[in-house]
Amino acid sequence: MNKLLIAVAAAAAMMTLAACDTTSPPGSYVASTPNVLAFQSALKAKGTTVKVGQFTADPSVVAPGCRMAGTLDVTSGKPIEEYVKNALQTELFTAQVYDVNGAVTINGHLDTLKVNTFGTGSWTLGLQVTSNLDPVGYHVEATRTFATSYTAIAACQNATNAFAPTVQDLLGQVVNNPGFAKLTGRS
Repeated sequence: MNKLLIAVAAAAAMMTLAACDTTSPPGSYVASTPNVLAFQSALKAKGTTVKVGQFTADPSVVAPGCRMAGTLDVTSGKPIEEYVKNALQTELFTAQVYDVNGAVTINGHLDTLKVNTFGTGSWTLGLQVTSNLDPVGYHVEATRTFATSYTAIAACQNATNAFAPTVQDLLGQVVNNPGFAKLTGRS
């Protein structure tokens, strides 16, 4: 009887720690000032404008789960690759180098999406970027750590809050990569 009581208590404690709660993203994507300045430096002075084309994702890239709390809503219900595409458009538009009729089209393929909400939390995003001028392109990967929590509710919300900054880091790697010049026809 004591073993049964202990098992029930342990199960109840686990359910409390992993309670089914929904996380919500903090709001719309906000352009990163360092990224905007890097896009301006790379493109605007040379009169180059770009547009964003197709963004796809590996079948393994799906909305991530968090502990036993369910799926993290980090993109307000959009596919993750669409969120990254829209984020890139936001960065380029803010930098005043986005043109729907631009001669250069940047495409992307999201191939890595990992989240860890235990210990030191982290996101890892991987993206292959190509263009009509450079169909091979290059690969970038961003890993960002964040604080987790003992409870699933707080840990999962912290993970949700850290997603957009991870996308900012990823796009920063896109523009700061030496291959960006070839990608945009400046080499």
